Amino acid sequence: MNTTSLQKDDDSAKSFARIATFIYAAALLVTAALVLLLGLPSSRANHIWITLSTLVLGETFLYGIAVHYLGNRPASRRLLPVYIAMGIVAGLSWVGTLVLMLVFSVALNISSFYYGLIQFIVVGAAAILLGLLTIYLRNAARQEQGT
Repeated sequence: MNTTSLQKDDDSAKSFARIATFIYAAALLVTAALVLLLGLPSSRANHIWITLSTLVLGETFLYGIAVHYLGNRPASRRLLPVYIAMGIVAGLSWVGTLVLMLVFSVALNISSFYYGLIQFIVVGAAAILLGLLTIYLRNAARQEQGT
């Protein structure tokens, strides 16, 4: 492969990473607006901050997975199922956070301590699953390299 082709691939990856960064920034703004819109009527400041923090963390998981995939595209194509699984786990944690907000904060109005604990459990479970998938991803990448 010549250097011109490698440079085009590198420029393409950087361009896609910039697009992903723009989408991430827009998603953060929409998330903040959504949480404030849904959370302000109940005026539970602690719940709003806990929810916003966990949603931003979920979006950061998704952004990190996307940027990692874009940076390793030639090798990543063979490992696409692992990246999809990682995206599903991160996406489900984000959706789970929204559902928990609607059920436990808005509908049931539980205390901030228990609400934070429940959100912490969801984020922790997602982080454990993402860690296991990352171990699998690295192991599969090493096996494909032949080491």
